[in-house]
Amino acid sequence: MILPEWTTFNITLYIFFAVLVVGVGPAEYFGMSMMNYSKFRKGTGISGRAGMVFLYFLPFVAITFIAGSYLPTATLVQWMVYLAVAFHFIKRVLESLFVHKYAGKIDLFTTLLIATFYSLAAGMLGWLNQNPLPAPDAWFTIGMVLYIVGIAGNFYHHKLLADLRKNSLDYFIPKGGLFEYVVCPHYLFEILIWLGIALLSRHLAAFVVLFFIVFYLTARAMRALKWYHEKFKDFPKDRKGILPFIL
Repeated sequence: MILPEWTTFNITLYIFFAVLVVGVGPAEYFGMSMMNYSKFRKGTGISGRAGMVFLYFLPFVAITFIAGSYLPTATLVQWMVYLAVAFHFIKRVLESLFVHKYAGKIDLFTTLLIATFYSLAAGMLGWLNQNPLPAPDAWFTIGMVLYIVGIAGNFYHHKLLADLRKNSLDYFIPKGGLFEYVVCPHYLFEILIWLGIALLSRHLAAFVVLFFIVFYLTARAMRALKWYHEKFKDFPKDRKGILPFIL
């Protein structure tokens, strides 16, 4: 792992990050995080499709702008880290445009909040990528495998959700793939994406971003599981939130 220089500023910054990581799970699970989108939207705001495109495109712009200074002479590791982050967000933009079916709006504050977080995360990874691993190693290879599995699994389950809405924008009990075991397998695969990115980058900040996403998506999945049980009386009792058979 590549550690930062422990200046007073960096120590303060990472303490702040640690507080965010610890606090985001309870805040999301108990509905205090103000992330008003998808099934938890409040009914007002901007177009769901436009909001999602914006919040995923801005991080792509951020990392591309920051990495632009070194990409012409970048090493293999630098290119792979950049491409992994950039492709993840471009994939989400394309899914938002052509795959997802939106039943409602997304809160403007939520859009700006998520766009800011992802842009800061992407920009920080791009900036730290100026000081990359000297060369790919075994963990780098494992990171690539996890990233590819995460990208493929995330897209597949997004497509399954979209197909459920071919004839109606109502919510249904999801089925197919890992939906037979958990309500949010797309979250599980997104965690794999960020685990892969962390192993490619190996900077401490990349793992901070990973843990933030783990806590946030796990809490949101558990909240979604509760929502499904309340909405569908015949919802399978043994289905979990994000981790098959466990959580």
